[in-house]
Amino acid sequence: MPRFCERCKAEIPPERVDILPDTRVCVKCSADMKGEFDMILVSENLAKVGSLKKNYGGYTVRKRRKPITPLED
Repeated sequence: MPRFCERCKAEIPPERVDILPDTRVCVKCSADMKGEFDMILVSENLAKVGSLKKNYGGYTVRKRRKPITPLED
C-alpha cells in the first residue's frame, strides 16, 4: 500500500518505507527540512549530589520528530 508525504503529498518510495518504516515525508522534503528528526544528546549523571568526583556517566541520544507543515499549492 503506497504511503504519501505529509508535506508535499507525493508518494514516498517503497525503498524508503522499508528502511525507515516510521517516516512521514519523502526524500526531497526530508532534505528541505534538514532531516525529519532532531537528535538531542543527554548526559547521564552517575555522580552523587554534592560530590566533587568526576562524572563518568555516558550519554543517551533522544530523537524528537520535527513539526511537519504542509506545503501550500
